[in-house]
Amino acid sequence: MNKEEIRRKILKKRLSLSSEDIRYKSRQVFLSLAKTIEYINSQNIMSYVATRSEVQTEELIKISIKMGKNIFVPIILPECLNLAPSKIFDFDNELEKGKKGILEPKREYYRLFPPEDIDLIVIPGVAFDLNGNRIGRGFGYYDNFLRKVRPSAKIIALAFEMQIVKKIPNDKNDIPVHKIITEKRVINSI
Repeated sequence: MNKEEIRRKILKKRLSLSSEDIRYKSRQVFLSLAKTIEYINSQNIMSYVATRSEVQTEELIKISIKMGKNIFVPIILPECLNLAPSKIFDFDNELEKGKKGILEPKREYYRLFPPEDIDLIVIPGVAFDLNGNRIGRGFGYYDNFLRKVRPSAKIIALAFEMQIVKKIPNDKNDIPVHKIITEKRVINSI
């Protein structure tokens, strides 16, 4: 299967999950992430803000802020197919639906931060393989962003177990993740 076929197949499966399944499985993923050395040792964390069918990140963001970690969420820059990390303090009041229908900081809460100072990037995806290859939405935002982070930054993907596939075709533009965390396991890919 090519990337587009895998993307369609997995998105269809993911969209069939109930809200209860998503909530329960997301909680399991978060509990596993919170135990990783990468999360524990990171002070500057960038996390995606989940859409309805993705592993939910609201709890991750809110608890991390309460713990005193610096949390950044992406602002989508469609004109250059890139992301800009922006610090947030209040998940409930500082975000609104952005250009792609994804929650991002309201303009008055833009607090831009250099990508090279991020310790941990928590990213979404549609499908992953055991080697850390991923299929996103197909726009290349995260691959472009990940080229700007320092080599020591850790990249962790959050996924449901049903998003893990045998093999994802990849090319030189694709940046693999270091770990994939599902509700059932932690996959060390690099």
